[in-house]
This record gives sequence, C-alpha cells and structure tokens, in this order.
Amino acid sequence: MARVAGLAVVASGCGSLSPFAAPLEWPSFPIERAQEQESVSPARAPEVIADFDRPGHRTNAGLPYGAWNSDPGDPTQFCRVRLVDAEHMGPSGFGLMIEYDVESPNPAYNGFWMKLPDVPLAAFDALSFAVKGDAQRGFTRRLRLELKDRSHVARFQLENIEPEWKIVRVPLRAFDGIEALRAATEFVIVFDEETVTEKVGTVYFDDLVFEPAL
Repeated sequence: MARVAGLAVVASGCGSLSPFAAPLEWPSFPIERAQEQESVSPARAPEVIADFDRPGHRTNAGLPYGAWNSDPGDPTQFCRVRLVDAEHMGPSGFGLMIEYDVESPNPAYNGFWMKLPDVPLAAFDALSFAVKGDAQRGFTRRLRLELKDRSHVARFQLENIEPEWKIVRVPLRAFDGIEALRAATEFVIVFDEETVTEKVGTVYFDDLVFEPAL
C-alpha cells in the first residue's frame, strides 16, 4: 500500500531585491510557527462521532453519512444503510443497519461512508465502536475500515465479527498508513469480494467514538 509523508509548507513573502544583493538568511520564526501548529494536545475526553440516534442520517456534529457502491448500474451488487430501533447498544435509541451484496459476476465492492469534523488524530489513541452480525441474514466476519483525509487513506482489517454485540477498540497506530494523516475527514467501511467471509449479509454498527489514551 502506498504511503505518502505529510509535508508542512511555510511560505514567506519578500520585496524586490537587487541581483547583486547578498543572500538573505531564512528567518527562524516561520519554522518555529510551523512546529507549533503541528503540536496537538492529547484529548482529555472521548469524541463521540455518531451514536446513530439522530434523524436524517446525520452524525452528532450534523455531518452526513450513507452507502456507496462501486457500480450503481450493476443490480447484482449493492450496499444499503438505514437506522433501526431493534438493534442498538444501550437501553434505547437506534443502531445502523448495513446490508451488503458483493456476489456478482463483475468486480464488486461497496460500503458505508461518514464525513468527520476534521478529527486531529494526534490527539487521540483509538477508534471504538459497537458491531455485530445478523445471524439470520448472514454476515461477514471480516471487513475493512478506512480513515481518510483529503489526500491519504489509512486501512485496518477488522476480524472476528460475531452475532452478538461487542465493543471494539482499534488503536489508531494499527491503521496501515496512519502516519500520513493529520486530521481525519472521512470514515469508511469497505465490503469487497476478496475480504468478506460471506458475500451477502447484514451487519450493525453503533457508537463510533475517538478515544483518548487510557
């Protein structure tokens, strides 16, 4: 997988100079300022991204989420999402139901996307969520998670999904390529025919949270 190192670029303006003028020393203050901008204080409390209890497919910050399909014109593959009150964590509320199908004669992959409020990853230690598979409908025990910024993608393969709710805590350092990301702008779940253990199924998610260090 490609890894692209992030670069901090500091611009400095200057007036017109004589071609015979002595070269100027690069001022130290822009470099110091760039270092200050890259320093992020550790978070003291979890940041709840989505408890899926809000109407209109919106996160707790009011940002959208939904399903995506690699080939919307292929009826043999799809992903659909909706909120359900029959499956959720806690005594009340809703959970996110994700139905997927990658059983197709064509290359097939699809999933779920969610916009994030520019989460500063250096401030957090882990991503946690609740997940379960639907025993009656069938489900994959393995899928891929992605965190993205506007130029980079970090990936983690989630294993051992079970037919009962469980809370998963994934250290951010476990995402391949995470060192290139500064602020995460999107969270993605991917179902693809090479990764899933069942090509047609249903999984449930709830309570997506960025966690501070323990």
